[in-house]
Amino acid sequence: MKAIIRWTLWDRRWFIFWWSLGIAGFMVINLAFYPTFRAQAAQLNQFLSHLSPATKSLIAGTGSFSTPEDFLSGRVYYLMLPLLLIILSINIGSSLIAKEENNGTLELLLARPISRVKLLLAKGIAGTVILSIVSIVALVAALVVRYFVHIGVSVLNVEVATLFAAIMGLLFGSLAFMISTIGHTARAASVGAAAFIALGSYLIVSLSSVVDWLRIPSKVLPNNYYRPNDILYGNYGWHNGVALLMVSIILAIISWRSFSNRDIGI
Repeated sequence: MKAIIRWTLWDRRWFIFWWSLGIAGFMVINLAFYPTFRAQAAQLNQFLSHLSPATKSLIAGTGSFSTPEDFLSGRVYYLMLPLLLIILSINIGSSLIAKEENNGTLELLLARPISRVKLLLAKGIAGTVILSIVSIVALVAALVVRYFVHIGVSVLNVEVATLFAAIMGLLFGSLAFMISTIGHTARAASVGAAAFIALGSYLIVSLSSVVDWLRIPSKVLPNNYYRPNDILYGNYGWHNGVALLMVSIILAIISWRSFSNRDIGI
């Protein structure tokens, strides 16, 4: 099992490198402009006041950039960082098994003295490690820029916000992974289906604050339990993180059941 984890990580080393470089650049570029936002906060908030409530809810959740916490949430943690980590996770989750199966090497792996459960577990661990590496790079970049441009948000709050963004990525990556284990047709649809659900969850939850009839369906969607603005103010809501992790675990169990009960290559 360890050999499979090491090989999967080695096989995707350049993928990890370029994603780490890209997400570090994203964090630096976005957060380095904080002094400019701080100096022009009044003008920016005046501009936002002219936007419709629905538009503001899609941009930043709170529709404000008046505090360091609002700035971090609106510029990074509300949409862009979780979106990038979700894209990364869906990409990884949909290909962990499907890539081997499409290349015709999955049968060779299973011919070795390893069960399907251990193979699936090794692939899942490798995917989680890749997500963790990129998330840690994003966190380090955020903390470095925070120090140099004096963003007045505690280190712990930034760490927890990054953790929750990674948990969101893990959930949708687990969803893509689960869909890809069902069969050939499902593998082809795993990226699109997971991306569609992720986008739908973001839109419905964001608009639920201004559209009354969306409030009930929003309660069962993952984005309803991802609240970066509250986290950056120190209201962590660990129960929300546990709920999101439990969904990922349930998806992993479904993956095990579907992969264990089907013929390889079908």
